[in-house]
Amino acid sequence: MGDSAMLAFTTEEAQRLTRLSARRLQYWDETDFIRPSVAARQGRGWPRLYSFRDLVQLRVAVQLRDRLSLQALRRLKAALDTEAPFASVRFALLADDEVVLLGPEGHYEAARAPGQIVIEFDVPLQEIRVTLERDVDRLRARKGAGRVEKRRGVLGSQPVFAGTRIRPET
Repeated sequence: MGDSAMLAFTTEEAQRLTRLSARRLQYWDETDFIRPSVAARQGRGWPRLYSFRDLVQLRVAVQLRDRLSLQALRRLKAALDTEAPFASVRFALLADDEVVLLGPEGHYEAARAPGQIVIEFDVPLQEIRVTLERDVDRLRARKGAGRVEKRRGVLGSQPVFAGTRIRPET
C-alpha cells in the first residue's frame, strides 16, 4: 500500500483504525497533544481529518498510554520537539517515571543518576505501520472514502475528499 500516506481519514475512520473513542481524539486535539494534520476542526460541522502519520502516532500513543501517564507522554512529546515524535523515535522509561530519548547508538540523551535502574522498551513502529496499512486497505475496500473525487453538484464539481465537502487545498 504505497498511497496510504496521501489519504485523509475522518474521525470515525481514525476511531476504527486506532481503537480510540471520539472523545479521546477530540480531547487530544483540543489539548494540542496529537492534532489532525490534514484538517483540524474549526467549529461545529467541521470534520477533523487525520493523515496516515497521525494514525501511526495515535497507535503508538495508545500503546504507551498503557505504560505511562498522559502527563509523562506530554513531557516526552515536549522533550522530543519533533514534528511527529511518536512516529519515529525510541525512548526509555526510568524508574521514577522519567522518560529519556535513546540516541542512534543506543545512548540515553538525558542525564541520570549512577546506578539507577532503567526499564527499557521498544515500540514496534514497523509492525504498527504494516498492521495499520492492512487495516486501512480493509476499510477502504469496504468504504472507498478518503480519496479525492469529483462529484456533480458538490462544490461546483471541484475535487473533494470522498464522502465530504472538503477540498484537498484546505
